Amino acid sequence: MKYARLVVLGVALGAGLLAARMVMKSNEPEPMSLVDQPELVSPSEQVLVASKDIRLGEKLTAKDLEWAPWPENSLPKGAITKSKVPEAEETYTGQIAKAPIYGGEPIRPQRLIDTDRGFMAAMLPKGQRAIAVSVEAETSAGGFILPGDKVDLILTRSGRDNSATSETILENVRVLAIDTTTAGEKDQKNLSPKRTATLELALSQAEIVAQAQQSGTISLALRSAQDSSDDNEEIVRKRGGVSFVKYGVSSQAGGR
Repeated sequence: MKYARLVVLGVALGAGLLAARMVMKSNEPEPMSLVDQPELVSPSEQVLVASKDIRLGEKLTAKDLEWAPWPENSLPKGAITKSKVPEAEETYTGQIAKAPIYGGEPIRPQRLIDTDRGFMAAMLPKGQRAIAVSVEAETSAGGFILPGDKVDLILTRSGRDNSATSETILENVRVLAIDTTTAGEKDQKNLSPKRTATLELALSQAEIVAQAQQSGTISLALRSAQDSSDDNEEIVRKRGGVSFVKYGVSSQAGGR
């Protein structure tokens, strides 16, 4: 009789625990479901970009240009858009890059030259001339003179008694190119011992250099960046030698 009561009591206790567990589980909050929020997509504009790397002085072809989508809220300054210039591909084909343009970079009119002349002629300031001077590594600061640097020109002449005289004929002259390397490509150094330096000169300066090349050897002396300036110096040639006028003071560079 006692065993029967214990069995009934155990069954009742188990049923009570099961019922309590079911009640507690039913009261738990349902997990919140995550709802995907729609992404906000900024409207885009078609921008004219370079389809490949374009080197300094290279003439653009139709294959170099393409339209690419670009977010309207981050359009680069000066970028060419299809909505404003739909015929841009035809307009800028044939123009010359006056700075390197990398593939995928937006095309800017400020970095192009619209001319049928050569690149160097288009880059020269009005009134200036470009003249080539043959130099060797040992007469051009060991070959470390690069396009964009400023140099002094030193003329060395040999005398009849095997003596040599040197004189500075021009100062603060800008180097436009070394061989075929221009300022935009100056990291691509040409280590050839014989080199041609293209200099930016006024007409009167170009005449001095042309005469000096016939009478001796020209060396280029590299100027410090802190000692270089864009102030114009009036260079004149006088009878009996070459002289230059700097800051209003005339100095004789030597007679012949």
